[in-house]
Amino acid sequence: MKLKNSMKLFVCVSVLTFAVSANAATIPFTEGFDTSSSSWRGNSPVGPDLTHVPTGGPGGSAYASTDFSFAGASAGDSATLHRGHVTFGSSGGAFAGNWITEGVTAFSVDVRHNAPVPLTYFTRFAGPGNFPGGIAVNVVPVLPNTWTTITFPIVDGFPFVSYEGTSFAAVFSNLGNIQVGADAPAALAGNPATFTFDIDNPTIVPEPATISLLGLGSLAILRKRRNA
Repeated sequence: MKLKNSMKLFVCVSVLTFAVSANAATIPFTEGFDTSSSSWRGNSPVGPDLTHVPTGGPGGSAYASTDFSFAGASAGDSATLHRGHVTFGSSGGAFAGNWITEGVTAFSVDVRHNAPVPLTYFTRFAGPGNFPGGIAVNVVPVLPNTWTTITFPIVDGFPFVSYEGTSFAAVFSNLGNIQVGADAPAALAGNPATFTFDIDNPTIVPEPATISLLGLGSLAILRKRRNA
C-alpha cells in the first residue's frame, strides 16, 4: 500500500495544533447523519463539508456523500474520501478521546462507491494534530454500488499496516481524527472521471463487558436505524 500523494496532502495541508485533547469519546456511538453531514469533510481538509442525503442509505436511512477523481493518482496511491476531525467539530467531538482507557474495541462504517471496479478501503486514525497516525486496511475489496460494512478491531497489530513512526498507544490515547479512504486501482489511476463516495454509520463500540452493563434497551436504540 503506497502512502503518498493524497496521504501527503492531508499531512502537509493540515496546520492544526498539537494540543492534548480534553474530550472523552461517547461510547457506544453511531453517527447516522440524520439531519446533516455533522461537519464531516471530504478529500480536502479545508472543506467543504460532505453533502447530506436524506434517504438512500443502508435500510433507506440518511447518509453523507462526496465526489472524487483519481486523476492525479498513481496505482496504489491512497486517497482520503471522508474526514471526521475534532478540529472541525465532526459529530460534536463524539469520537475524540482516549480510546484505550475508554475501552473502544472496534470501529465500523458503511461505505458505498460507484467506481466501475472494486476498491480497497482503509481508515486512518490520528490525534488532534493529524500526525502521526495509524492506518488500517480492509483486505476485502468493496464492490461498486453496494453498501458494505467494514470493521476494524482496535488492537495493536493486524489490520494496522503503519503507525507512521509512532505506536498504537500513542495514536489511540488521544484520538482526534478519523479518515476513511480508498487506494487508487490501476484501472482508474490518472482517470479524470469523477465518482461518488458515500458514508454512513461510523460507529465505535466498547469492550463486551461494558456493553453488557449498558442494557439491551440502550443497544436497541443504537441499532434501530442500522436495522431499519
